[in-house]
Amino acid sequence: MPRAIVLFTALAALLLSARAQAKPEYLDVMTETFKGSSAKLAQKSCANCHVSDSDYTKNPYGTLVAKALLAANTKELTPAMLIRLGEPGSAAVSSAVTAEAAGPKKPKPLVPKNAFHPAIVHFPIALFLAGLFLDVLGMWKKHTTLLVAGWYNLVLGAISTLAGIASGLTAMAIMHLPYKGLIFNHLILASVGAGIMWALVALRYKRHDKMSTGLRVVYYVLATIGVVLIAWSAHLGGAFVYGE
Repeated sequence: MPRAIVLFTALAALLLSARAQAKPEYLDVMTETFKGSSAKLAQKSCANCHVSDSDYTKNPYGTLVAKALLAANTKELTPAMLIRLGEPGSAAVSSAVTAEAAGPKKPKPLVPKNAFHPAIVHFPIALFLAGLFLDVLGMWKKHTTLLVAGWYNLVLGAISTLAGIASGLTAMAIMHLPYKGLIFNHLILASVGAGIMWALVALRYKRHDKMSTGLRVVYYVLATIGVVLIAWSAHLGGAFVYGE
């Protein structure tokens, strides 16, 4: 059974990594539509429609794009929509932005659009890595206290994945992000990595320094795969926020 889990996880990691090169679709459509300014638009990345690459509050142009998508009852941005709106920074867009700004101001929501995901997601990563470090150190030193400390870090890391994934899904729902492309690969890799963390908890339960050699090999193979998946997922999350 453990061997089947390892093979399945490795195969899933390879398949998902192969798809993980997709770029944000909205930026692709924008640079293709306004080819004359594609370099400038690509450099601004998500900041074309948001306040910045780290603050996903929509800027005035992003608000216009969101309204156009809502009016068309679709989540797929098309060149025709962008042409009707105009290129970011153009005179037509400036007029529309001025008219938009004259409308009533909406109060800021209690939960930000990122649903606190950037703050929460660091806990499972840090706890997981700290747990593995303490575990390896405990095995090397043959120190049960270090092994138990690693166990508690692993358990807390696995529990915190639930909050990390929940906040990520909430952020996707609030920002109306599509379940495809780079952000979808980020979600899948993070979910598989979280599943591996829970599998490690199950393998380790009440064993600590009493694991057999074969079981410990499976444990560390899974842990290595988990580190790779979580690291790649974190890379994709950073690429989504800051651009590739």
